[in-house]
Amino acid sequence: MSRAALYRRWRPRRFSEIAGQEPVVRTLVRAIETDRVAHAYLFSGPRGTGKTSTAKVLAMGLNCVHGPTPEPCGGCESCRGIIEGSSLDVVEMDAASNRGIDEIRDLRDRVNLSPAQGRVKVYIIDEVHMLTAEAFNALLKMLEEPPSHVVFVLATTERHKVLPTIVSRCQSFEFRRPGVGLLAEKLGEIAAAENMEAEPEALTLIARRAGGSFRDAEGLLDQLSSFAEGKVTTAMVRELLGSVSFEVLLDVSSALHERRAADALRALDRLSNEGKDLGQFAEEFTAHLRTLLLLQSAPEVALSEIGEEERTPLEEQAAEIPPAELVRTIEVLGETRGRIRRGSDARLELELAFVRLSRGYAEPDLDDLMARIERLEKAISEGAVASPRGALPEGAGERMGEDPPEASPPEEDEVEEEPVQEDPSDDLEAKIASAWPGIVRELKAKRKALAAAVYENARVERFDGEVLELSFPEHFFVGEATKEKNLEPLLEAMEGRFGKRPRLEARVGGKRGDDEAPPPAGEPPEEPESPAPRPVGEASEGAGGDGRIRSEQEVFELAREYFGRQNHDGGS
Repeated sequence: MSRAALYRRWRPRRFSEIAGQEPVVRTLVRAIETDRVAHAYLFSGPRGTGKTSTAKVLAMGLNCVHGPTPEPCGGCESCRGIIEGSSLDVVEMDAASNRGIDEIRDLRDRVNLSPAQGRVKVYIIDEVHMLTAEAFNALLKMLEEPPSHVVFVLATTERHKVLPTIVSRCQSFEFRRPGVGLLAEKLGEIAAAENMEAEPEALTLIARRAGGSFRDAEGLLDQLSSFAEGKVTTAMVRELLGSVSFEVLLDVSSALHERRAADALRALDRLSNEGKDLGQFAEEFTAHLRTLLLLQSAPEVALSEIGEEERTPLEEQAAEIPPAELVRTIEVLGETRGRIRRGSDARLELELAFVRLSRGYAEPDLDDLMARIERLEKAISEGAVASPRGALPEGAGERMGEDPPEASPPEEDEVEEEPVQEDPSDDLEAKIASAWPGIVRELKAKRKALAAAVYENARVERFDGEVLELSFPEHFFVGEATKEKNLEPLLEAMEGRFGKRPRLEARVGGKRGDDEAPPPAGEPPEEPESPAPRPVGEASEGAGGDGRIRSEQEVFELAREYFGRQNHDGGS
């Protein structure tokens, strides 16, 4: 004889047994007690949250021999018929397979028949959003003029697809997705009643995999009770579900954080050789990183979803990895999962993602480059900075058509000069200046509007590896730039991009005056000679058609044309 599934044996029989839907239960119980039951209800929410079970408990309460009552006895002929699915007064209809006008017309013909045994005839239409437009119109007619002995319960997982005219004629209830803690607690009650021994961590893992569905969680527990020879353990659950171990998730997270690409790739290779679904691993790894992020920002949310044995190692790892790095890793994995779902090779995509993440590689931002050129061009036109020609890389002028500087003849008794020590902070200073527009956009995207408005008016003056100097046009910006509420988002953005949280010095105006000696007293400062900029498309003065560059304006025009072509070619 076949054994009833666990989720069917543990379907609620009373309102008090419906877990996680207290507002719905309270309202329905009050309606029955005050004899104010509506003629139509709309139950919406994720699958497995108890919509159909609640509809049947409502039908039992209305037709129980001791009722109408909010606590049906479950033993009378009417209650037993509803529990066993044999009651003539409760009609279930699946709109996913009976979605046409003919099925609804047949229902309309039967709706006027009196109850066979109880007081009320209850029609439960599941997945009502699947009905056709014609069927919806026919159903609307029944809802507008229902017989007094009929109650409709419409259930759907996609409320937005139900016609507004249908919704307006029903009392609507939104069923909430239960949390991992509530699901695990319910599974513990079932396991104890069924004489099943199970580790609490194993039940937590089942609850997490169920995704907020009581039915799925109970189905997994039922499957494990047949699979296990004794106690249901966490390792057994992972084996059945094909999940990776908790230790693997910790190890891969640490490897990426510590830039150990080889270790992360070896772990991926082992999972592949073990036959693990790498697409599922990407989902689980993303969920693991989300837990770390929540532990940093909202610990109470994260702790409700993890087992006791996982808490300490997760908290330790959350303290090590910066939030900006977690966000970037989750974003990269999201893109990777999208490509996997579209058919790309899961192993290759994850390997590429791990290499990018472990090496801190980021694609160059063309918008940042163009914005940098425009800022420098504006600064030169306003005389705020000197000609950038001296800052061009060695050989750049030669490559762009400019004559290389003539080599000076060797001098007699020339003294050998000591090599100039390059400042390693110069390269990072240039990178920060180039990426500044992108940093401002990042602040805007994170809804840090005031911080973005303040630092948008900043100019990067100097960075020595420890101190970042910014200049602003007014004292107002200096005051706001140093406030914690604006400074912290900026430092987080810089840490995510460059791995540094520098100390900020802000002032009004440009660089410090001690960088250059002041002009002699009484003499006006000499103005640098600079060729007038030429209009776009015109040859510079004295060019003579030989393609030589004779002004900084031409450098910017060439750069603009070059990046414009790159942008055009990349988008075509």
